[in-house]
Amino acid sequence: MVVPFRTVVVLTFLLMLRTACYAAVVNPETHVNIINYLRLGVDLTVHCKSKDDDLGVHVIPPDGSWEFQFQPNFWNSTQFFCKFVWNGGSYWFDIYIQLRDKPYCVKNCDWLIIPNGACRKVEGVPHAVDKCFPWNP
Repeated sequence: MVVPFRTVVVLTFLLMLRTACYAAVVNPETHVNIINYLRLGVDLTVHCKSKDDDLGVHVIPPDGSWEFQFQPNFWNSTQFFCKFVWNGGSYWFDIYIQLRDKPYCVKNCDWLIIPNGACRKVEGVPHAVDKCFPWNP
């Protein structure tokens, strides 16, 4: 039995559309909020990227924040990494790793940046920190 090419194209398109819709329901848009919690009275310069997107350089004042949002992918492999610079030093941290962070921050990932690393806040609970991570080596 030979299936017409047009049928194959339409079925492929419908399958892709179904997958995209499913991914949007399973992986809702995620907001990452980076908070300058250095407590040093200095600006925090942040440059975040993924393998596909460069979010540019942003300067966060003391106790200020900067936020970006994205749609996590269907394969649970979304990752964003950031370079943090203050007082002449620079540090790297993977600010979002889908497999690590999705269970803890479904829609909002708030991160307190402290001198020793980054602390993930508990979603929906003010002033509660879930876990602190050291800077990447």
